[in-house]
Amino acid sequence: MKKNILWCSAVLLLTACSLTEGDLQQWMDNAQAEARSKVRQPQIPTISKSPEYVDPVINGLNIFDPKRLRVNQQSGINAPNPDRPKEILENFSLESLRYVGSIKRGGQISAFVEAGGHTYTVRVGNYLGQNYGQITAITPDKLILSEVTEDSYGAWQRRTAELELNTSDASNQSKSN
Repeated sequence: MKKNILWCSAVLLLTACSLTEGDLQQWMDNAQAEARSKVRQPQIPTISKSPEYVDPVINGLNIFDPKRLRVNQQSGINAPNPDRPKEILENFSLESLRYVGSIKRGGQISAFVEAGGHTYTVRVGNYLGQNYGQITAITPDKLILSEVTEDSYGAWQRRTAELELNTSDASNQSKSN
């Protein structure tokens, strides 16, 4: 009898566990179809053609020329001294400096240059500006500087710049030759 009950229970359990997938499969198919209908196809943006690169040839200078990478024999001529300690006025651009006056004492002339709200006293030989500008002459109406700049080939070039006397409150406009 126990055997019969055990067999009947096993048959009942197996029939109760049988899957009726019809409803589940139909719900899955409906959900999948609904999800596909809601998905939009992404629009591919149109990409305009970028402008073509034009090689900037300035006075015959080819920026891709490997000869430019070679060390110039004369690159050290006129080069500034890298070991020289910088002076305070070399932290300012020449355009932000104002020549506000000069004074002559004992045969030596000094100039007053305003920068960053402070007035500094300078003499011939002092440096100012960010291009290694050295004062070569002081006149009552301008400071004359000798600046050193590096060209595209790595050679150092000297040029003259002037800082004119500024009697107005406007910032100084320097002149370069």
